[in-house]
Amino acid sequence: MRRLAVATTLVLILAAGVLPAFSQDHVPAPYTPGEFPAWINDLWRAEAIVVGSFPFSLFATLEVYDTWRYIANGLKPGYAPWPIGSGAAVPYTAQETAWLAVSALSVSLVISGIDFMLGRLDGRAASR
Repeated sequence: MRRLAVATTLVLILAAGVLPAFSQDHVPAPYTPGEFPAWINDLWRAEAIVVGSFPFSLFATLEVYDTWRYIANGLKPGYAPWPIGSGAAVPYTAQETAWLAVSALSVSLVISGIDFMLGRLDGRAASR
């Protein structure tokens, strides 16, 4: 049984190395400007902006919330925000963590919406 497994593995490895040599080279054609509807291009751009802005939105949300929590708790060292906080910081509750994630995602969606609106305004100005 072991010999069969080894033989099968060797045949698959050799086939994977030899078969590409017989394949034809194929270079895909670039997309043309009218290949996709405009709404799909807008959706792709919005998705890219949401995903790209999320880390920055999360960082800003955490910093603002940490500063607010530090001040609201009477400047106790356990609640100090990241740059001045210690290793013994008070952890977030599950509700705070969920609220922070939703807030960061909301900020990213707002940034994407603003980009969409500015793009529409720029498109109207260009068409005049």
